[in-house]
Amino acid sequence: DFWIVKTDSIGNIQWQNTIGGNSIEILNAIQQTNDGGFIFGGRSDSNISGDKTESPFGFSDYWIVKTDSIGNIQWQNTIGGSNDDKLYSVKQTMDGGYIFCGSSSSFISGDKTDINFGLEDYWVIKLDSMGAIEWQKTFGGDKQDWLNDIIETEDGGVLIGGNSNSGISGNKSEPNYGIGSDYWIIKLTDN
Repeated sequence: DFWIVKTDSIGNIQWQNTIGGNSIEILNAIQQTNDGGFIFGGRSDSNISGDKTESPFGFSDYWIVKTDSIGNIQWQNTIGGSNDDKLYSVKQTMDGGYIFCGSSSSFISGDKTDINFGLEDYWVIKLDSMGAIEWQKTFGGDKQDWLNDIIETEDGGVLIGGNSNSGISGNKSEPNYGIGSDYWIIKLTDN
């Protein structure tokens, strides 16, 4: 389960909340939001159970949970395709929505509207302030690509970065330089 603990400045617990379903949840990202609440992101394998209100689309899905300032769930969204989808980063955007990213091995299915290029691809999703999908984009080559982090830039665009084992293929336009993975950084516009 996701286990969230809020402490004061000297480490005393102020509140805590365990959020999850009947299987595995792994929390990878958290940010305090402009309203004093929190946005949490990770992966979930659970069916509808416990706090989870949506069934999975595949083996594991992105799971986004928005809470108020004391950890009570305000909304949640399970987002995924037919295979493995793993969320690694979530950020609130200047327009009050959210942008998050991770890796996906899913084909077009469930919420995923882009093709799969290789074994695992970058998958970026933009949500509005209530958790509804505004847009999504998949980037990848013919091998494994892991998207680890995302930031919104001053021009309203997005910078994403991770690791890639892919050469020139799919929508990857530069070769792989080593025998392992390389950094792969992409700058996106606001849409």
